[in-house]
Amino acid sequence: MCSCSIRCCFLYSLIIFSFVYYYNDVVVDYLVFEEQHHVEKYSVDTKSCRMLTMVPNERDVMFLWRGLRRDLCASNLDMSSFSKCEYNYLRTEVNIELAKARYGIETLESFKCIYYAMERNTDFDNRYLYSREFELLTDGNNTIEPHVDIIRAECFINAKNIYNGVHFYIHPTDKWLRNTQGLPPLKLATDVGSLSVLIVGLDSISQMHFHRSMTRTANFLLSLPHVKFKGFNRLGNDSFDSMMPLLSGLSGQEMKDISSNLSSLDSCPFIWKVFQRAGYETGLGEDNIDKSLFVKGFREPPTDFYLRPGLLEMWLKTRTDGLLGIHCNEKDNYAMVLREFLFKMLPHHKAHRFFTFLWWTQGIDHLFNYGRKLDQPFLKMFKALAQSGILKNTVLLVVSNHGLNKGRFYKTVQGKVEESQPLAMLCYPRWLEERYPQALGNLKSNNRRLVTAFDLHATLQQFPNLTSLEDEKLKQRRSDLWAMGKDIPRGISLFLPIPDHRDCFLAAIPTANCLCQQLRNVSTSDGYVLRAARLIIRNLNKMTRTHTPPCKTLYLVRVLTADKWRRIADEHQSEFRVRVLATPGEGHFEGIVRYSGYTLAVDGLITRVNDHRNGSQCIENYLIDMYCFCP
Repeated sequence: MCSCSIRCCFLYSLIIFSFVYYYNDVVVDYLVFEEQHHVEKYSVDTKSCRMLTMVPNERDVMFLWRGLRRDLCASNLDMSSFSKCEYNYLRTEVNIELAKARYGIETLESFKCIYYAMERNTDFDNRYLYSREFELLTDGNNTIEPHVDIIRAECFINAKNIYNGVHFYIHPTDKWLRNTQGLPPLKLATDVGSLSVLIVGLDSISQMHFHRSMTRTANFLLSLPHVKFKGFNRLGNDSFDSMMPLLSGLSGQEMKDISSNLSSLDSCPFIWKVFQRAGYETGLGEDNIDKSLFVKGFREPPTDFYLRPGLLEMWLKTRTDGLLGIHCNEKDNYAMVLREFLFKMLPHHKAHRFFTFLWWTQGIDHLFNYGRKLDQPFLKMFKALAQSGILKNTVLLVVSNHGLNKGRFYKTVQGKVEESQPLAMLCYPRWLEERYPQALGNLKSNNRRLVTAFDLHATLQQFPNLTSLEDEKLKQRRSDLWAMGKDIPRGISLFLPIPDHRDCFLAAIPTANCLCQQLRNVSTSDGYVLRAARLIIRNLNKMTRTHTPPCKTLYLVRVLTADKWRRIADEHQSEFRVRVLATPGEGHFEGIVRYSGYTLAVDGLITRVNDHRNGSQCIENYLIDMYCFCP
């Protein structure tokens, strides 16, 4: 009796186990984890690098699309600043009726307003110069001394502070100072042998997340002549390690080694120095103080136009902190302050060749949804640039350091893969294609090659002298590059074709960040292989099921062979090439199945690799006759 009970328990357990296995490994695959066929298989598919594309996984993403709390930066008074004909102005606009109702005043004379003039002392403090009282006007401009860089304006009613905001002014480049530094005269914007450069840097924005969260901006940039580098691979784990190769041509560690014994970064080989020596005016701005790329700071202003002193005054004297980690200067958050900095430079940039690097961090570096808040302001910014005509002679590089590496999205498979796929898009004047067809042809062909920030650094150095893009010079440079074999440099101008044999090692990409896949052997009894084999059979039956008369249902007999491509560092993405034996008909079928985490999808066509003889005589559809076994 006892032994019978044990046998019954064992039998029931085996039945339950079989059911659970079938449910988890077959039914759940069919209902939950099976994805659609991939339209675009690979971002890169060269001899030495095979990089899978990602498809937006709605199950990983949709639960994160929710409304954000408003990060409204409020102000009691409307003030703005601008310069015109070398004069500085502080504009005030006050609704007198609203002011009467809110503050119980009769005239604007009840307000006491004063501004404090400041100038840069170091990267970590400013120098106070003097203060002046000014009138609060319903709609008018107060003239500010012409050589002032920064003012902090305050207004009071009955000793109560109702306004405390910083304003900054952009003055023409100091030609005398350039001369004392041994720099050449500024190139005019009409110079035909060069191009201006504007770099818009976006912290923690992957290629896919840019299109996902800043859709209107992305679509506008795609309407310009452009190349999007789909094989752009991150180099570092943080902003410094990822951006130093672009800004200096050095790795993050090399830059740390060089600057470790320095009190400031003045002597470091930043790329704007190349442009300064070529007669460019230069600009540098970030929308943060505490997360700056240049932590040690500079003893002297590194560029002609430098936002940090103005932003530092905001940080120290007027900062209010929002709920989303956003900082405000009265009505403007710091991201909009950086945008204002760009707009204030434009009148000067229209007159001369320029190199400007701008770096946005606020919100987008840690909030999945925050890009949606920047979409409309950035769309307006890029449209304004296009309408101003400045993009006719300017290369625009929109670039990121890495994908989002914080929060719930980063914990998903999609998020972990996107972390190593930062955004890199180069927009250029259309006439460049006509003047330098071979160079632009190479640039476009590199959109599906393994590319890094080292390459972008090498590319940017071509723009002060466009003769380097002429066909004959490119042919010679290409021959020199090919002659190097596997001794190619880690940074290659993208106006040259990236060699087909380049892999992560040759590109100086750390193994942990490499998205290229390598071929590995795998057992035919591996669980992932068996899931892939069943998926192939299911797809074959889907194709043949609708035919009249219907083909017989195929069943998996066994897996004949299996190969696996996987990333070097992890298993977030992998592909299996599986050959199966199916019955009836004894067909040998081969397909590629891609895994992203636990989800799977057939990648491309399933082929029959043995002769199907006369098994499909009942049909005349050449598209499926190799799969069909007639009743």
